Amino acid sequence: MATKTSSCSSSLSLFSSPFTIEELIDVVDLLEGSGLPQTRWCELGLKLGLHKNTLDGIEGNHPNNVYRCLMECLSKWLSRADNVDSKGGATFDSLSDALKSMNENAAADMLDQEKRKAKAIDIFNTHHPLLSQSLSDPVSVAIMLQREGVITGQILASVESASPSVPSQLEVLLAAIIVAIESKYSLLQTFASVLCKFTGNVKLGTVIQRDYDKYFNDDNKVIRVVIPDDDMSTNTLSTRTTIPSPTPPITPTVEIAIPQCMSDEFTSIQTSYGRMLYKVRKIMKNKPLPLDDVKEYLCCFKKSLKISLSECRDISEVLSIVENECSLINIKLLQSLVDEFEIEEAEKYITEYKAILKEFCRTVKITLCLNEKFEALGGSPSLQCETVTYVFDWEPDEHMLQDIKQIISKTSGKLVKIKYIKKGNSIIVTCSFPHSLTGALIIKLSENLKLLIKNGLMKLTVGYCTIWKKKKIQEIQEPLEEEVQEMKEQPCDTKRIKETAQQLTNIISDKEKEDQNEEECTLVELKEVKEATNDLEEKLQRMKKEYHIKCRTDSTSASNKIIKGMRMEIEQISTNKTGLLDQNESLIDIKREIAEL
Repeated sequence: MATKTSSCSSSLSLFSSPFTIEELIDVVDLLEGSGLPQTRWCELGLKLGLHKNTLDGIEGNHPNNVYRCLMECLSKWLSRADNVDSKGGATFDSLSDALKSMNENAAADMLDQEKRKAKAIDIFNTHHPLLSQSLSDPVSVAIMLQREGVITGQILASVESASPSVPSQLEVLLAAIIVAIESKYSLLQTFASVLCKFTGNVKLGTVIQRDYDKYFNDDNKVIRVVIPDDDMSTNTLSTRTTIPSPTPPITPTVEIAIPQCMSDEFTSIQTSYGRMLYKVRKIMKNKPLPLDDVKEYLCCFKKSLKISLSECRDISEVLSIVENECSLINIKLLQSLVDEFEIEEAEKYITEYKAILKEFCRTVKITLCLNEKFEALGGSPSLQCETVTYVFDWEPDEHMLQDIKQIISKTSGKLVKIKYIKKGNSIIVTCSFPHSLTGALIIKLSENLKLLIKNGLMKLTVGYCTIWKKKKIQEIQEPLEEEVQEMKEQPCDTKRIKETAQQLTNIISDKEKEDQNEEECTLVELKEVKEATNDLEEKLQRMKKEYHIKCRTDSTSASNKIIKGMRMEIEQISTNKTGLLDQNESLIDIKREIAEL
């Protein structure tokens, strides 16, 4: 591992320090890996600060040899010829900027990925000595890493086979981790998150996550949207652009974090929030308030403010602390202060802002949030084992964020937090939850599965397990359509088909009679039985029509296949009938389905 560590360190220096002429081949390799067309070498040279005369001379010396021209162009750049220094010098950033100015964004992105990968490997190598000495329970860690897709099953088997020698297990595991990071730098963060799931490895995971965040997560500001449950008095929204406390909110909510630049609508609500704060601050600064009384009141409201309030010398500094405790949703501290000291002029602006906020929260559409990841700030992303995914058969323009809030809140019991929303052939809502609550969440979702299905649920997964999936009609029809294609050149045994169809009719008729005689069925059960019967009748009619129209020709073997398929349908219908008439149980026994899964 020492050799690899040294190699990775030099790789990082390639991105962090100015290039030298000795690194020409490294720069050439970077550009080749980025996919930049070599034929654009002349334009690249101009963007890097080389004169046209210099580039003409290179082309004259090496006519019709674009690779050699590119090499000479980069050599001049690394030697800092002409105006290279005025363009930022021979550095990685100036090379990346030049590619972007040429609209070679894909090539620039590839270079950035290489830089990120080198940094991730450097972070891993920094902590490698401690990992090799202190990482505990490597087999359990490897099992979770394999489930999360960081390592393969073959690597897991190698770690397990190295038992009982823990150093050998660690050597195999850590070697596999660095290979994984080389293929995808973000797997370092997944590795840190996995370590944090094991008590003995929490400190290791935390320091790796801290170093990762310092480099990779320092340039994204987001708006945090918190939508409370229906039993709260108002619809509200919260935003912060600073890293909040990892402590979960006391009030039961569904929480979303949205990129700050995402839409004009969010910019508008931020403007209203800022205007309200300005007006209220101006009024309170001009109104003589007893500073000590204000401090004492705020300390009673929130004891954690005592230290910071003790350092405040005037009301302006106090208001700064109050504003830091507020957000787009959470203006309770400010409102409480205004109410307590009866500042009527400020109350008007707070009331106006709350009305604007309520309307905004009511009307914001799902389309604003599509395909945006809403990872929590100040922490690592959720692992797959901490992820629940809802797939709804919805159109985004026809639903509001409030719709998502309601269905998630009602069915999860406030156990989950929305991570992101995206659109495929449907609306996919991905949420996170604490790994320790997996069992409780599965039970809660099983109890509410019927409600989810009624609201258009197509698929539900928790962790590594698919809890429920709607079987598409196409999946049922495809085998039948294949059989129909095979029948086109052969005579059809319509007599046997009609006999089988009659059997289906008799089963439905018998079931209807049994339904009428079933006195112990509840009204709900009878209604569902009738709906199921109607579905079977419609299905039979469709089958009859399809066979009469399409089955003009058939072979004996094809007919046998059809009859076999229809017998399977009869068996399925009989099974459904038994389930439908099961006394004192729901037609859809959710808990049994979950247990079977």
